[in-house]
Amino acid sequence: MSYTISQEKQLIRERVRALRQSLAPEEVHEAGEAVSRIIRSRFIAADTAAVCVYANTGKEIPTEGLMRALLAEGVRLAVPDWEAWKQGAGLKVVTIENTDELIREGRVVPQPGVTEGRVFPIEKLGTFLVPGIAFDCKGNRLGMGGGYFDRLLSHASSTATFIGLAYDFQVVTHLPSETHDIPVHEVVTPGSIQVPKVDHKQEGKGYGS
Repeated sequence: MSYTISQEKQLIRERVRALRQSLAPEEVHEAGEAVSRIIRSRFIAADTAAVCVYANTGKEIPTEGLMRALLAEGVRLAVPDWEAWKQGAGLKVVTIENTDELIREGRVVPQPGVTEGRVFPIEKLGTFLVPGIAFDCKGNRLGMGGGYFDRLLSHASSTATFIGLAYDFQVVTHLPSETHDIPVHEVVTPGSIQVPKVDHKQEGKGYGS
């Protein structure tokens, strides 16, 4: 039986999300701690530009501890403003000064609570830490299906680095991909750093804001 790319993606989403949902809270916490240690030691120390990091929801690799640690180290952090995008105001990332500024109640994804004067130019971000349902060894990324992060990354500088955060089981041999799917340069899991062999370019992806 043959499937369309869209159907293949949905089947992978369902399988991997079921695996992720089966994780115990302590497994999620330990994975977040391990990924945080790798990110802090391997990537961010050399990054002098601002870092965009997702605020996790559900059993995604947790990022709040990583955010607190990076802020304490003087790293400038920006978080995607989902609400602005949902309301038609375009793609925005907003800097935060502490994780208490993130609003969780009533939101599917935690949001920056303070936006006045905090919008940061996407093209000036040096590193993007992004979630995903699955990644493959070439850096292809499968998201939730809404296309938000593909659109966000399409506005990044050509020198920016995209890093996927995932559990080990979220890295698969091959993912179906389409022209608008933007791959990552690295994938960090609790057990390893996986480096794709392709130097990805973001030009010509055709997404608007």
